[in-house]
Amino acid sequence: MKDKGFTLIEMILAIVISSIVLLGVANFTELGMRGYFGSVERFRLQTEARFVLEKLSREVRHAVPNIFPSAENSGCVSFYPIVDSGFYAVSGRDINFLVSDINATSASLQSMSLVINPTQPHTVVSGGVNNVFSLSGVTSHPTEDFFTIPSGAISLIGGSVSNRHYVFDESNLVEYCLTANNLITRNGITISDRIVVDNSTLSYEPADVQRNGVVKLTLEFAENNESTVFEQDIQVINVP
Repeated sequence: MKDKGFTLIEMILAIVISSIVLLGVANFTELGMRGYFGSVERFRLQTEARFVLEKLSREVRHAVPNIFPSAENSGCVSFYPIVDSGFYAVSGRDINFLVSDINATSASLQSMSLVINPTQPHTVVSGGVNNVFSLSGVTSHPTEDFFTIPSGAISLIGGSVSNRHYVFDESNLVEYCLTANNLITRNGITISDRIVVDNSTLSYEPADVQRNGVVKLTLEFAENNESTVFEQDIQVINVP
């Protein structure tokens, strides 16, 4: 009996068919990997966008109301975080006030400022806003658990309907900006480098008789020729 092997034609056909099958499998695998890595990049982009929006929203909502010093159309929003808050009462020439922090002392408050009924948006605090009182000379009453701004009532203009006040640190201005390098920064530190600045806006609209102040933003995040646009109005929840 004669042994029969592959003919040359059969061998060539087998190689060609095997190559076609392997090429198809490779293309299928490549498409799968592209889809996987594409979904990973999209997830990272969405996660980064949610982080930026959540961080900005939380800080704005708990800012001192109506004091947003950034110039209009500057691409920036700046504000002062609330350190503490409470109620006040005018007593002759003085202003007596309470804070929510039961561990607060006159020493811990001396580097802070207190504001009552801020109604002047887009203003630099130093010398530009009524009813801002330095607490450098604040005194305390240990037996009655309240603090006093001596002679503070002399310069008090108007007042808060609910007798509320806010304590903040004038040296701790927070500023978010859109920059020319497709960045969004917080006090000069980059928090995202995937912003399409030309299609993004960031601004503050002052409060009026119908609503609180609102930070309006449109942010476009882009990666690998894919982009997602977020539009949001963030309301400053505190009122004078």
